[in-house]
Amino acid sequence: MSVVTVTEAIKLSGKSAATFYRHLKTGKVSRATDGSGGIDTSELVRVYGELKETTQKTTKIPVVENNDISRENEWLKGQIEQLQQDMRELKSESLEREKRLMALLEHKKESDSGILGKLFK
Repeated sequence: MSVVTVTEAIKLSGKSAATFYRHLKTGKVSRATDGSGGIDTSELVRVYGELKETTQKTTKIPVVENNDISRENEWLKGQIEQLQQDMRELKSESLEREKRLMALLEHKKESDSGILGKLFK
């Protein structure tokens, strides 16, 4: 048998959502053990007997949600681009800092090798 979502299981069982959720809560109906959180159709047959026929599942996503998703995707893309730019700038700053530190170390080595450096070592 196959695993279906809770919504599909409610339709297949012919029960109301409240009744079905109550049966889930009390343990009369069990969720699938595959970790999907769905309901195995064999479990529905065990508890409710023959399943109700359903029409082919057609999901209509409102245009508003698509627009919201598109806006969110664009915002996220902008955030990613900004973070990438920040990373490039931080890397550049880090390299500049490293160059300055290396120059300071080289300068210190040169000043230590002089007469005063040998006297006060």
